[in-house]
Amino acid sequence: MAADGERRATLIDRQSYRSPADGPPVERPIRLAVIGLGPRGRGNVVGKALAYAEYELAAVCDRRANLVAGVAETVERDHGRRVPGFTDYERMLREVEPDAVAVTTDVDVQIPIACAAMESGCHAMVEVPLCDSIEDCWRVVTTAERTGKVFLLMEQVRFSGYIRAWRRIVDAGVIGKPLFVEGEYFSCKGGDAFFQDESGRYHYPEHAAAAGAAPTWRHTMPTIVYLPHELSPLLYVIDDRVTRVVGMSTRRQSYRHPAVRRADVQVALMHTAGDVVLRMAVGHSSAAMPRDTGGGESAHWHHVKGSAGVLEWNRSPDGTPKLWVEDWEIEQPISVPWTTAPRDAPPEAVASGHGGRDYYVFAQFADAVLHGVPVELDACAAADTAAPAILAAVSIDSGNAPQDVPDFRPGPERAAGELPAGVRL
Repeated sequence: MAADGERRATLIDRQSYRSPADGPPVERPIRLAVIGLGPRGRGNVVGKALAYAEYELAAVCDRRANLVAGVAETVERDHGRRVPGFTDYERMLREVEPDAVAVTTDVDVQIPIACAAMESGCHAMVEVPLCDSIEDCWRVVTTAERTGKVFLLMEQVRFSGYIRAWRRIVDAGVIGKPLFVEGEYFSCKGGDAFFQDESGRYHYPEHAAAAGAAPTWRHTMPTIVYLPHELSPLLYVIDDRVTRVVGMSTRRQSYRHPAVRRADVQVALMHTAGDVVLRMAVGHSSAAMPRDTGGGESAHWHHVKGSAGVLEWNRSPDGTPKLWVEDWEIEQPISVPWTTAPRDAPPEAVASGHGGRDYYVFAQFADAVLHGVPVELDACAAADTAAPAILAAVSIDSGNAPQDVPDFRPGPERAAGELPAGVRL
């Protein structure tokens, strides 16, 4: 049992206790190493490893020695703990032998690092987006299968209160069969993430040269590849996977930030195994109207149209989420006060980040590693969020040609841990 005031990260059997402190005891915390000390690594993951009883910060690692030293000094000053720091993650894995790693690095190297960690005996979780290539999708799926290690994609939008409610509504058949689903992620704040200096600070393109900042992975990665934040919650709601995708794009140079060689807006049209059509859009250098009362510039928006009804998230801060069901004999959609924060969120979730939803990522991972509870966004489910976006970018580069999305689950054509015929890494 946790000591009084001890912060916990667990979701096990939440109906039988009033707070995480009453959950299963922590016999030995997860020794977590954090690889990548950008804003998410040092501002989110390091803090969670220090905050929750289920975790112990085992090491920190980044190719930039100044960031490693800065985080180690901060942890020692604020928490009275000396944490080993490394600039070489392979050396860190050998010398520290952590139980798990959290990887928050550039998108093109996340999966090779996570797979190396799993091969060395570690569990692994990585930030969104999962990766930027189909090869890395297969690499993480087969490595997780072969090693048997827990793998988790750190996507938190799916833990929104309204997303969980929509899943129950769809499962109950209230809106009939899902037919058409839309998701958008627009943010004009994203412009300051295209360039970063050696101290880890982001800079807008107009100030990058003066600050000595270099382009980040966001500068070159196709805009649509950041789509997992929309696909994760919506595929959860309809319990489905994408099988075919077509992409469309504005020019590959930002109108808002001409120094950025990246499209302002990219859109994907998708078809699923369950015969649902999806329209998904991403833009991180375009105007973005706030969607909620928080007044933020990042804007997620979701819409599910069924054969008998409709679910829709609010379009602006002065709007409300809507529910309409055809046979309820109502003339206007019902305004429903759904929120992003789950209604039964424990105290530990408050101020955990992203409207209290970051907590659920760490609780699921802890429950999986310590108690064997399956995670939602395992390697296959994570690949389901990444591959359609990656192939939408391929479609754009191929004259908008349709692309087939692989099924990453093992079956008659592929044994667990093995690559399918014709795939080479």
